[in-house]
Amino acid sequence: MIEVSIPSMELEEDDAGKTKKLFRVEVLFNERKHFVLRKNGEFQTLHRKLRKVIQTPDFPSKRNQHLRTKPVEQRRQELEDYIQTCPRFYWTSSISNTFTQGQRPTAWSEFM
Repeated sequence: MIEVSIPSMELEEDDAGKTKKLFRVEVLFNERKHFVLRKNGEFQTLHRKLRKVIQTPDFPSKRNQHLRTKPVEQRRQELEDYIQTCPRFYWTSSISNTFTQGQRPTAWSEFM
């Protein structure tokens, strides 16, 4: 069984001193927990790639109709709902190929 969640968001400072928001994506597979940190733009890239091979739910908007941006917790929850709504069969075949070889994913492309 595979469980995918986004339990938190972390702040990271890059070399230029700019703060980036990274979402912690956790995958429980074969009773082992793995995680990756991903920026919002990487979720959009993943969505575009998934859309080419499977029918996906609508990608959540980054903006609230009344606010310029959404609160971070609301955005985190919407991304988690999106990831959990993607068809399970896709995650099962892609993730099992990655994790059964004892590797920890370092890029979205490893899920593809």
